[in-house]
Amino acid sequence: MLRPEFAVKRLGARYDRAQVDAMVERILATANRTTPPSVTVAELRNAAFEAPLIGRGYSAEEVDDFLAEAEDWMPDRSTVGPRPKGPRRKPPVFTPLRLREGYDVTEVDDFVDRVMATVNGLPVAQPVTAREIRDITFTPVRLREGYDPEQVDEFLEKAETWLTGDPGA
Repeated sequence: MLRPEFAVKRLGARYDRAQVDAMVERILATANRTTPPSVTVAELRNAAFEAPLIGRGYSAEEVDDFLAEAEDWMPDRSTVGPRPKGPRRKPPVFTPLRLREGYDVTEVDDFVDRVMATVNGLPVAQPVTAREIRDITFTPVRLREGYDPEQVDEFLEKAETWLTGDPGA
């Protein structure tokens, strides 16, 4: 299997090259069976890379297409459900707040993990429903780091539309 070559971009949707290169190495090692399986389909579906603040990065679209194709090479592909139709949903990145009230980081992270597994068709002990998203409340924190409530609420609105099947989401 050949190592992919991704376009390098200075602007637009792009991923950190070092993070992508490290994941590609693990994918190739797993696919070529040179190491015990270290990458799973679930990990591919939930892979997230940082965007470089300045400088060049790999084309996000090309990397995402490669990850979707790489699912077919993974040894555990038969134990995971089919790839959901439409684009693979990316986990959000929230801004941490220190001097203002925010949402409890652990509560938000745990819930978002369940949401992302549900919308990406991954096995999850307790799939999230649109109603649960509407009804969720997070503990406000003031004296320790929390997530920006506006960003979290905006993500929850988007996630609810994913689960209700709104084609505009």
